[in-house]
Amino acid sequence: MEENISTQVLDIDRRIRFAGVVTNKGEVIEGGFQQHVEPLLDQKREQQLYLDSLSAIGSLKEFSDNLGNVVYNITEYKKVILMTIPLKEGKILCISVSPDVDIMNLKSEVFRSIGLRN
Repeated sequence: MEENISTQVLDIDRRIRFAGVVTNKGEVIEGGFQQHVEPLLDQKREQQLYLDSLSAIGSLKEFSDNLGNVVYNITEYKKVILMTIPLKEGKILCISVSPDVDIMNLKSEVFRSIGLRN
């Protein structure tokens, strides 16, 4: 059986806290947290974060005609770094990692692992 995207991403580095595929309605249809990782947000706030990530990608796509397609978006907080990668059919891949990760190196590893080009 072929691994899903989230499992592939979680296997890259133990400091990846969460990896999940989110629909255009903000529903996580695949993925979850790394073993032994506690969420920093309650379920309602986590859902809002996914909706906000979708909205941010949507807003950035408004400039695609002039700047090219959105490849990824990164937001850094003190406790976590969030990376959002647009997928097909309006879905996004949401990844949260510990702040001590070299995010650009990790981004390259994620893209290579799931077969996307930078």
